[in-house]
Order: sequence, then C-alpha cells, then structure tokens
Amino acid sequence: MAAAERRPHVVLFPFMAQGHLAPFRCLAELARRARPGARVTVVATPGTAGPLLASLAADGLGGDVGVHALPFDPAGHGLPAGAGTTAGIGSHHLINLFAASESLRPAFRHLVAGLRAADPGADVHVMADMFLGWTLDVAREAGASHSVLLTTGGYGAAVYFSLWRSVPLPADDDAFPLPPFPDVTVRRSQLTDHLAAADGKDAWSTFVSKQIAALARTDALLVNTAESLEPKGLAMLRQLFDAVPIYPVGPLLRATPPAPGAESGGAILAWLDKQPPGSVLYVSFGSQYTIGASQMMELAAGLERSAHRFVWGIRPPAGSDCDDVNGEFRPEWLPEGFAERAEAGGRGLVARCWAPQAEILAHAATGAFLTHCGWNSALEGLGSGVPLLGWPLSAEQFYNATVLAEEMGVCVEVARGARAALSAEELAAAVEAVLGNTVERAGMRRRAAEMREVIAAARETGGGNGSSLKVMEKFFADVVYC
Repeated sequence: MAAAERRPHVVLFPFMAQGHLAPFRCLAELARRARPGARVTVVATPGTAGPLLASLAADGLGGDVGVHALPFDPAGHGLPAGAGTTAGIGSHHLINLFAASESLRPAFRHLVAGLRAADPGADVHVMADMFLGWTLDVAREAGASHSVLLTTGGYGAAVYFSLWRSVPLPADDDAFPLPPFPDVTVRRSQLTDHLAAADGKDAWSTFVSKQIAALARTDALLVNTAESLEPKGLAMLRQLFDAVPIYPVGPLLRATPPAPGAESGGAILAWLDKQPPGSVLYVSFGSQYTIGASQMMELAAGLERSAHRFVWGIRPPAGSDCDDVNGEFRPEWLPEGFAERAEAGGRGLVARCWAPQAEILAHAATGAFLTHCGWNSALEGLGSGVPLLGWPLSAEQFYNATVLAEEMGVCVEVARGARAALSAEELAAAVEAVLGNTVERAGMRRRAAEMREVIAAARETGGGNGSSLKVMEKFFADVVYC
C-alpha cells in the first residue's frame, strides 16, 4: 500500500498531570493538521477523561479525536482515594503516582492489540509521555512505532536528564560542571530534594532511569519547543540522545482558549479591562507546586509594598497540613486583611486555586508574570510577549529559568525553591524593575516581544507555514510511514 493511502492511527498517552495533558491536547490537534485522514485517540484514565473530552469539544475536535479511558485505582497504590491525577495530591505523593502508572500496562496492551487487529492495514503509532517509558515495550510487542513527547523545552530536558544520569551528585560543592556539558554549571540550589539526595538506588532514581532508557530506545523524540526558540537546548538534547531523531514540534499552545465563566475567570478579566495597559503583575506557581507559608507572607507584603497592581492565583502553601493543592484556602495563610485591602483599593485580586491564565497573560493590562517557570507557563507568557519574574520550585523549572534569563533575556530570577529567603523589599524591587519606568523593563519588554514573534511564526496556523506543522509532517514521513 502506498504511503499516501495508508491509514495512520495515532495513539497519544499523556501522564496524569495538567502540565502534561495540555500539550498533549495541542499535539492531538497538530497531528490532525499534519495528517487530516489520521485517526487520533488520546488515552486517559477516569480522572483525566472528562476534562480531555470537554477540552476537545470546546476546540471543535470532539468528532475528530477519540478518548479511551483505562481503569485506574489510585487507592490501590498508596494514593489518596480519588487522586487519579497530580491535581489532588501533594508533591510528596508524586513518586507514588509515577510508579502506579505502570499498572496501566495490561489495559494499554489490550487497547493497542485491539487497534492492530481491528485495522491490520493501519500504521499504529504510539506518542507517549516522557514519564510513561514502559509504553515502548507495549508498542514493540504490537509491531507499532513509538515516540516520546518531552513536555519540557530542550534545555530543561537536557540538563534534567543529564543530572539524573549522573547521580549521586557532588555533595559538597555549591556549584559543579554538568556531565556531559562541562560548559554548563549547576548549583545545589537548582536541585530538588529528591535529586540532591539520590544515590542511584532510591525510588526516584529507579523510576527516572527507566524513563531515560526508554528515551534512548524510542523511534523519535518530540519536543515542546522550536528550533528558532531554543537552538542551544536542542543541540544539547541531540548530543545527549545522539541515536534518536529529535523533532521540535512546539510550542504546543492552544490557539483560542475557551472563555471563562462570569463567576470565575470572567470577573478577573472584567477587572483587568479597567486597568491601564501593561500595569498588572500576574502571579501563579502552576497547578502542582507552591511556595511555603513564610514565603507566601513575604510575597503578599512585597506586593503591597510595591504599590503595583496584581492578580494572584493562589494555592495552599507547601508544607501545610492541606494535602490537596486545590484545597480550601485559609485566611491565616495571608497577612490579615491583605486581600480585602487590595480589592477595596482597586490594586489587586486574589484568585483562590484557579485563574484563566492564558487569557490573563494575553490581556493588554498584564505587564509581567511572576511564575514558577514551568515550561507551559513560560510559553504562555512569552506567547503573549510578557516579561517574566522567575521563582522556580522543582524539577526542570530551575533550568528553564536559566535559559529564559541567560539565553533569551526575558526573565529575572527573583528566588529559587519553596524555602527561598526572599524579603518583601526584594520582591517589591523586582516588581518595580519589570513594571516601573525603568531601562530594565524596556529591554525585557522588547526581548519578550521578539520571543512572541518567534513563537507566533512557529505556530502559524493560517497558511500552514509554521515550523511546528512542517516538523510534524516530516515526523510522519520519517517515522510513522517508514
């Protein structure tokens, strides 16, 4: 059968976390654009199927992309009942969820075998998450091709996996060169606790080493970035996994995020409509991690001291007895009367647990973004041309902050880690630098605008000339049809 006549069936399998589901949803749309005749199925679990279906329907993809839910019992793996995604657990439970994901293997094997049997003429291809390396063996057993999506950028992934390949790391040095990149220096403050303590035999080391082995054996690595955005990071990644072809298919961002409801995000956007252009700092640390209680107090004091406008998407502090990162917020976690004073004075809003991030960043009133430097958040900020204040908290966020600050010049790192000693005065000065009438602000806004154009060119959806689509088309020709 000629390649043009063959029927690809692309099976996407994201890990159970919002930061992974979001780029996979965009990847499904990109796969449909690259091969309009392809069947696309996204594998889900009971905790992710509903949100995926709603998101696909909102973007008009409900009839083009299927969702297949595999059974998953979190309670059977030492997780809180109903904690089928990272959204309902604290960071200390993450390794349990990672390990538990392998229990999906039998059901996934049955699914892939069924697809092969139902349509023997189809080219079945599995696009799996970077934390679901076991899917490679399932694909091989079924005679399907396999790729891995790195939901991070190139630089962050290269440094992150290089560090894990090098454990145990130097214990006494504040800074050390990164094998196999001696020109890259890593500081102890850029290591999560489990990476700093890893000895190669602990649960985290065992899990990540399995993922690295799969990355080195898969048919291709898809990366959520563009060559024009991260040339150095992609070069490092190609050196690290030199036997595997790498396809930068990003940035994977939604073209038109759904409008929020009037009772939640709509009220925030209505408030932003009344603010001067470029005057508001948006503060969010993502869907999984958060800062500690003392840092939250200092951040609030710094925002109040700065006298600049803000919107703060806030979650319970790290280390609190609230195990659910989306749990009920308590007034004692902020200075007394802080939220009320900000709202009464028209200077700020505190959005508890959720805010329409993409819409806030795209709003003309938003002038800067205080972020944990998760890659999705960084891309959303740069996609709207918004300068960043970086406060990385975990995983590869520390290395994202490095590339954003040192390579792109669009970020100032103000703190590092959930236990960082950042004072209210330091935070207020950083906010003034990016929102005040400063030379630093002008330079960062110019560079952020340049990055916005780079991202827009890569994502170009009108005429089909963006690098994202071209690279995906090449991937299909090279890997799925070979």
